[in-house]
Amino acid sequence: MKRTNLSAKHKQKVIHSFLLLSLLAPILLTPTVVFAEDFTVESDQETTMQTQESEETIESTSETTIDSTETSSTEEPVEPTPATEETTSSSTVESTISSDELMPKAAAFSADTITIADPFLKQDILKSLGLPADSELTQTDMEKLTYLSLSSAQISSLSGLETAVNLATIYINTNNAITDFSPLEQLTALTYVTLQTTSLNSTNFPDLRNSPGITNLSLGSTSIDNDVLPKIAQMTNLKRIYLDSNMAITTIEPLKALPNLTSLSVQFCGITDFTVINDFPVLSDLAAFGQNTGRNDPPTTIGRSTLDYDAENEILFIPFSMMPNRMTNFDGIAPPFTTSNSASNTYFDFNGEQLPASRLQITDLGITISGVSTEEFTGIHSFEYNARLNNPAGSYAKPDGYSFYAISSGTYLHQFNVVEDGKPVTINYQDDTGKELLPSETLNGLVSESFDIPSKEISGYELIDTIGKKSGVFSDQEQVVTFIYKKIPDPIIEKTGRVIVHYVDNDNQTLKDDFILSGTVGDSFSTEKIAIDGYVFKEVKGNETGLFTKEDQVVTYVYAIKDGKLEPVVPTTPSEPKEPVSPTEKAPTKSPTKEGNNPATLQKTTKVLNNTITGKKFPATGEQSNSGWLWLGLTLLVIVNTLAMLTKVRQEK
Repeated sequence: MKRTNLSAKHKQKVIHSFLLLSLLAPILLTPTVVFAEDFTVESDQETTMQTQESEETIESTSETTIDSTETSSTEEPVEPTPATEETTSSSTVESTISSDELMPKAAAFSADTITIADPFLKQDILKSLGLPADSELTQTDMEKLTYLSLSSAQISSLSGLETAVNLATIYINTNNAITDFSPLEQLTALTYVTLQTTSLNSTNFPDLRNSPGITNLSLGSTSIDNDVLPKIAQMTNLKRIYLDSNMAITTIEPLKALPNLTSLSVQFCGITDFTVINDFPVLSDLAAFGQNTGRNDPPTTIGRSTLDYDAENEILFIPFSMMPNRMTNFDGIAPPFTTSNSASNTYFDFNGEQLPASRLQITDLGITISGVSTEEFTGIHSFEYNARLNNPAGSYAKPDGYSFYAISSGTYLHQFNVVEDGKPVTINYQDDTGKELLPSETLNGLVSESFDIPSKEISGYELIDTIGKKSGVFSDQEQVVTFIYKKIPDPIIEKTGRVIVHYVDNDNQTLKDDFILSGTVGDSFSTEKIAIDGYVFKEVKGNETGLFTKEDQVVTYVYAIKDGKLEPVVPTTPSEPKEPVSPTEKAPTKSPTKEGNNPATLQKTTKVLNNTITGKKFPATGEQSNSGWLWLGLTLLVIVNTLAMLTKVRQEK
């Protein structure tokens, strides 16, 4: 049984070997046919690249595929008939094994391959690397790319170029369809960049700040304008800039921020002001030949009355002083215009129709146009002046320190629109009674020219109305605008009056502090008497009630001593006096027995004590106090003093 199995296996191996040889025989026996077919394919590809037509390339590729398929089928040998099922099975197994063996290789190849979507870009890269046209690019290949020149006009995408991490120079000098230049932003090794294609503008210009090594930048013949200059000014290591043939570039001022810029070429642009080169730190080479100024300037609108027209002699003079935005050298001097009236040097038209040179007489001051009838003059709605500059090399000043400086030749162009003068607008300033507050003013302008008249502030008045349109356009009709004001009333200042209230006794001695009332003049006031201990109200001098006036008013309340006599002061317990008695105001030190019977002396002593305790000085009434009470008080005082002295003597013993 084992031998039978071995024999069957041996036969199966023989059959497999035979089938394998039969499959390989066509390949080994027909190399010349395959070579011829490959040669045909390469020839077709070369033809396709020369014509640069993508559709033909696709068609050629399809035809090649079809031819290749037909050749393979015609030259494939016929498979043997025996063991059909086994042959089919073994063929399937063989095919499966071959695919499995190839899959890892394909995966590895795909991982290392760089996809360049644009076929024309890919061909330029392969050409720069010296690789065959049908090669696939790998990351290693892209890292070897240091210089790339793109000459195909059909390139539309730079996608994939960002993998060329060592690319130092890129050169595009053919108009193409590239609109996205952002892949260049990742190329940090760039040093020389040339992007000369009309598809480049200020908006899609790449941000190259990540490439600090860029020293040379060339952007000639593109669609950029002044908006690109701030972006370029951020590339601080630039030494040379080439911006030729960009007439939308009308200034170079932003580039003065570049600290290393030594050479600048701006030929055939539209730059007018070269005084700014005085602010460039190290610039020493300027090529600014052939500036074409004025191409992007809007027309200037002027009134017909401003034109210097001599109706009698039918002459119109256009002074060069009315030409705006002329080119100026670094020293502020504007080169003169040509004085040649030939059509190749000076162009002048009325309403778009060129005037013959015979009607033009040109001097350094301006152009004199002859044969201008009144009808032709009133029919002028526009005119254009376009002329060459008369500034050959050597006719203008050059700044110190420059190895090369050229602003020679160039042209100037400007258009003027001529409109009729509008009727004046009269401005009046009046109050609400029609009285003139300010002198009238007159505003002039051209027909259809807008105006906006602000109102004026007049001291002491406020604007209440406007008659007429303060905003509008000048027309062939006179217009009037009147501002109406109203006088502002003087502010009411409320004046304040005062009423001063005194409280005094019969001798005009103050019993209480003065009290002052204040209020608005015209308002009412009211005062009142107050109670004062020991006194009774006697009379009031002045008006107790009334109205406040500008002048101060005085009200005096007069008081008299109560009951017409002084009340004796009865001291309380000695340890709790109502108020301390000043030593200087004590009773006299003389013995009371000597003057005790003198009524005048008793009266005087009583008054002193009374004044000390109450704090008020009362007038004498001439009435004598009871002497009994006085003697009682003095006796008590002597007893107290005697006891105090005895106590002191005992303590000392």
